[in-house]
Amino acid sequence: MSIRVYIERVILEGIPVDHTRGLRKAMERELTRLFSEGGLRNELRGGGALPQLRAGAITLDGGRDPQRLGTQLAGAVYRGIGAPK
Repeated sequence: MSIRVYIERVILEGIPVDHTRGLRKAMERELTRLFSEGGLRNELRGGGALPQLRAGAITLDGGRDPQRLGTQLAGAVYRGIGAPK
């Protein structure tokens, strides 16, 4: 199964612009891992698009580290569209 996730926009206030590349890479890496291990929600397996996803809150316990923040954001996205545990 091939899963393609397209995220048009992520809005983060207070994050330095120079962190965006590392954040993006960390999100991609973590989403790949999560979908490889857990898959996609059944109702999305046939394809589809969501105009918006409220992925829930994250805790910024890693400060402004782009790697950690990207991993946390990917987890929030996955909780919205990934297979339930």
